[in-house]
Amino acid sequence: MSGWPRYPPCASGTYTDVVCCAHGHKLRWPELLGENGAAAKATIEKENPEVTAEIVTPGRVGPPNFCCNRVFVIVDTHGNVTNIPTIG
Repeated sequence: MSGWPRYPPCASGTYTDVVCCAHGHKLRWPELLGENGAAAKATIEKENPEVTAEIVTPGRVGPPNFCCNRVFVIVDTHGNVTNIPTIG
């Protein structure tokens, strides 16, 4: 597959491994830990145009399905990234 459609809808085909989703693009952003969530979202979408980054605020739970075209950006009450954003 040459690329994923924009999320939503979820696109994964038969993949369940983040490495299979990369298509030559970045798939993890550890350097964004502690950064502002909105800035992290912009960085992720710039560095991997095949994904949509979704900010997940405290108390909100994202769907459990695996998507090659989605990255959850989990933030704290101050809007800062608390987990390493990763495709899935």
